[in-house]
Amino acid sequence: MATELQALPFAEAIAALQRRGKLLKSQFAWQDDWQADHAAMFTVAKSTGFDILGDVFEGLSKAVAEGRTVAEFSKELRPLLEAKGWWGQQRVVDPLSGEETIAQLGSTRRLQFIFDVNMRVSYAARHWSSFERNKRARPYLRYVHLEGQEHPRLQHQAWHNIVLPVDHPWWNTHACPNGWGCHCTLQSLSQRDVDRLMAQGVPLKFAAPATTSRDWINKRTGEILKVPDGIDPGWAYNPGKAGRDAVVRDALSAKVAEAPEELRRSAIADVVASDEFARFLEDPQGSLPVMAIGREIADALGADTTVALLSADTVVKQKQRHPELTIEDYRRLPAIGIDPTLVVQDGETTMVYVKEDDDRWLHAAVKVTRSRKAAFLTSFRFTGASNIRSLFRRGIRVLLDRR
Repeated sequence: MATELQALPFAEAIAALQRRGKLLKSQFAWQDDWQADHAAMFTVAKSTGFDILGDVFEGLSKAVAEGRTVAEFSKELRPLLEAKGWWGQQRVVDPLSGEETIAQLGSTRRLQFIFDVNMRVSYAARHWSSFERNKRARPYLRYVHLEGQEHPRLQHQAWHNIVLPVDHPWWNTHACPNGWGCHCTLQSLSQRDVDRLMAQGVPLKFAAPATTSRDWINKRTGEILKVPDGIDPGWAYNPGKAGRDAVVRDALSAKVAEAPEELRRSAIADVVASDEFARFLEDPQGSLPVMAIGREIADALGADTTVALLSADTVVKQKQRHPELTIEDYRRLPAIGIDPTLVVQDGETTMVYVKEDDDRWLHAAVKVTRSRKAAFLTSFRFTGASNIRSLFRRGIRVLLDRR
C-alpha cells in the first residue's frame, strides 16, 4: 500500500503538475506511453472511455497547493468517480486489441497509488529545479535509500550513499523514483557536507556503479527494450529533469506554434539547427518542435496544431532502431515538413511524410494525439521505392502528391 505522503505547497511542484495537466490523455495501459513522455502529460491507466481525468487532476492540484493528505484527496474524489461509473471491477474493451477484459477501475487503494506516484513525480521536478539552481554551492547529490521499508529493493539498497556531481549522466536514468512505490530520495550536498559525513564514518561511494540491463517486452507494442537492472520498466529516466526540461521546451514549442506560418517554419529550422537540438539528441528530455504541418494537412486530420514534436521517448527508440541516422539526417526534418514529395493518411490519426532523396526516400510518420491538440513524430528512417509503393496497396488516403 502506498504510504501516507503529505503534500506541501511548493511552487515548483505545483508548476510541474500544472504543466502536465495541459495535456490530459486517456490511457488504457501505462505501457501505452513511455518514460519521459509522461513528463509532458497527465494520465490514469484504464481511463479510456471515462470522463474522469479532469476530476483526478483537479483533486491532485488541490492536494499539492493546499497540502492535503491522501485521505483527504480520496474522500473528496471517490463520490465523483462513482457517479461517473469509474469504480470497482468492470468489463472494459481494450482499444488496441478490441478484446473485453475485467479491469480494476477506481478503489481506495488505487487512489492512494495515483496520489503517491503523482506526488513523487511532481516533487522530483521541484527537487531537481532546486538542485540545478544551487549546484554551485551544493554540487553533489547523494542517493538515499530510506530504511524501514516493508519490502526493500536490494538494488536500491546497494545504491545507498552513492555521491556524484549533479551533472553526472548516471542521474539521467537513476534519479528517484526508480519504480512503482519507490521511496528513495536524493539529497544535495556541499563539499562541507561531504567532509562532515565522511568524518562521521558514513561510507560514501564516489563512483557510479556499472549499469547492466535486461531485455523487456512491451506487450502493448511488441517492442523489446533495454531496461537497467534495479529499475522498473518505464522508470529509467530522470522525472525531475524531464519535467524541468519539458517546461522549457514546451514553452518554446508553444511560441513556435503561435507564430505566423513563415516565421513558424523559420523558427523550427533554427531550433533543429541549434546546439540545443544536438544536446537533446545526446541527452533526450522533454520534446522539441521539428516539423511544420501544413494547415490543409492538419485540417484533414482534424488537428488543432501545425507543429510536430520529437519526444525524448522517440529519440531513445530511434537510437535503438535506426542507429545509422546522423544528426544531419535529423536536421532534414524541417525541410520534409515544408516540401514533402508525398503525404498520406495511414489510419485515423497518423500521417506519413515522404521526401524523395536521389535513389531513396525519407519516411517520417507523425501521429496526432486523441485530443487533437498535439502531434508527435513517431518514426523517421530511409526507405526504398518498393516500400513507398506498398503504402498505396494498403488503400491509404493521399493528402498531397508531388511526384
